[in-house]
Amino acid sequence: MTQTEEKKREIRKFWGNRPCGVISSPHPVHTAAFFEETRGKRYKFHTDLDKPFMQEAIGFSKYTGKKVLEIGCGIGIDALEWKLAGNNYVGLDYNFPSVQITRGRFEDAGCDGEFTNGDAENLPFPDKSFDIIYSFGVLHHTPGTEKAINEVYRCLRPGGKAIIMLYYKWSAMVFGDIILGRGVYQGNIWKVRSVGELISKYTEWDSQTESSVNPLTKVYSKREAKKMFRQFSSVEMELHYLWRGHFGPLRRLLPLVPNSVLQNLHRRLGWNLIIQAEK
Repeated sequence: MTQTEEKKREIRKFWGNRPCGVISSPHPVHTAAFFEETRGKRYKFHTDLDKPFMQEAIGFSKYTGKKVLEIGCGIGIDALEWKLAGNNYVGLDYNFPSVQITRGRFEDAGCDGEFTNGDAENLPFPDKSFDIIYSFGVLHHTPGTEKAINEVYRCLRPGGKAIIMLYYKWSAMVFGDIILGRGVYQGNIWKVRSVGELISKYTEWDSQTESSVNPLTKVYSKREAKKMFRQFSSVEMELHYLWRGHFGPLRRLLPLVPNSVLQNLHRRLGWNLIIQAEK
């Protein structure tokens, strides 16, 4: 087994143990109460300081009658948004528990869709199969991120759109919370072999347990992302998702920042780099 294959096996096991968002509700998984509570929390949780951004930034309701592939369906919250907007939905995830939960969410809502277990780096679909390919916070967790983006391009129809979120390298989260806070102040930077390992260890808290540590998180600059999307005819990028806690120890200085500046800091220091690219 190669190092890449071993890493992928670790990734599948990690996310299968506790899919992203599954602990957002105390109700049993696959119940209507679980589906309702996790949906509400997802869109309240993703904020630019105190303002929710996801539904507007992604624009689920702007699309209808499209064939949509989601890479990394998680627990199916965004999946159902695409479906309820009137699109034909196909969900793919590398871990099977996520596929099962997403299918259950659709069944609970009385909706139809297609769901499959698969690898983002080797999509099991023919060329030019989809109008939209969506992936929110997933492709930075696979070893071959650029390979996965090339697969997105291959599977999009001409004129189709990729909507992809990757974690942003120059964010408050990386420099404030992870490097300065977790790394320097808590002394953890001396316990890891690289900043990349530090970033992996101190992200995806909802899915981590004492015995299951996140094996891989990567971060990208706008320049690096643009290079990976160079095949696309047009590429637009926005930064979102900024909490005061993302600044780590520096959050004590935030009261000194004028509110007019603070409300726009997500445009420069947000954790989520949302990329919309047209083929």
